[in-house]
Amino acid sequence: MEIIMRTVGILAANCFILRNDDEAVVIDPGGNPELILPLIGKRKLAYIINTHGHYDHIAGNNPLKAHYDTKLLISEEDYQMLFNPQMNLSIMVGTPFISMAPDGLLHDGDRIEFDNQILEVLLTPGHTKGSICIKAGKHLFSGDTLFYHSVGRTDLPSGSIEELKRSILTRLYTLPENTRVYTGHGEDTTIGEEKIYNEFVRAG
Repeated sequence: MEIIMRTVGILAANCFILRNDDEAVVIDPGGNPELILPLIGKRKLAYIINTHGHYDHIAGNNPLKAHYDTKLLISEEDYQMLFNPQMNLSIMVGTPFISMAPDGLLHDGDRIEFDNQILEVLLTPGHTKGSICIKAGKHLFSGDTLFYHSVGRTDLPSGSIEELKRSILTRLYTLPENTRVYTGHGEDTTIGEEKIYNEFVRAG
């Protein structure tokens, strides 16, 4: 499985394309579909996965859904944000956005098969009530839950600093320390790095 990252949209979100020779999965298409589509090409787009419902992570849903016969997935707790420009914050940046409807709702522990691997859903509330991370072996796509030496903001609707800290301590810091973390904004990191140097959530 090849992992490609492109920074997209007006808030510079990281979009990840997981692909093999035949299929692809896109995590958080936050805009600039012209950067994403060539990386999928003639492959089957098996899934679009939104780690949460904010505009900068969902703005590319519609053009990708229009181009490919694919399945859009988001957590049950966040799916209503797709249809509400106030909840998904698109109205705040002057571009009210309503996404196409999801084809499936994700829950903690759900397992998605791709390229002979399992993409495991970890429900990690805090940035939003329905924020999820996607674990693929020793890779973790953390959305806006965990950043390099930082964490996602919690002062937006349905955010909670207490829930965020609990999610990181009990769901993410329990993963192997060599787990590579691909973040929703900025550079990637590892669980071991964050357990030592992240001043927002200290391990132990």
